[in-house]
Amino acid sequence: MLYPMFALVAFVFLFIVCQFILRLKSVRTRTVSLSYYRVFQCKDAEIPTQILAGGRHLSNMFETPVLFYVVSVLAIVLQVETLWMITLGWVYVGARIVHAYIHAVYNNVIHRMLIFWLGIIVLLLMWITLVISASATAV
Repeated sequence: MLYPMFALVAFVFLFIVCQFILRLKSVRTRTVSLSYYRVFQCKDAEIPTQILAGGRHLSNMFETPVLFYVVSVLAIVLQVETLWMITLGWVYVGARIVHAYIHAVYNNVIHRMLIFWLGIIVLLLMWITLVISASATAV
């Protein structure tokens, strides 16, 4: 479980760097005023969709993935690192990466929703697997 967790953490840092570069470029090209980034609001100018979607997705990377980190750490501690659990972990990480790509690049709502729900279902399966496995070993 350590490797899927590390992969997601590495991806989050990569996404942060990419967002920083996009934001820096938007200020340098005067597409976005520096003042926009103070509170992420602007009355006069229209903010490019890529900047808005990327910022929203960056926040999203600290929402449901927290449940992934918790279930992964618990799987390690409770020694529930089965092939099934690790596979689910990698599928979740893959879903999060695809979700980020869709959200930040072309933002098709239907595609984004489908991959989001795939990740949520996988995350739920991870929690169910953890609880069943931990219960079985506790008896």
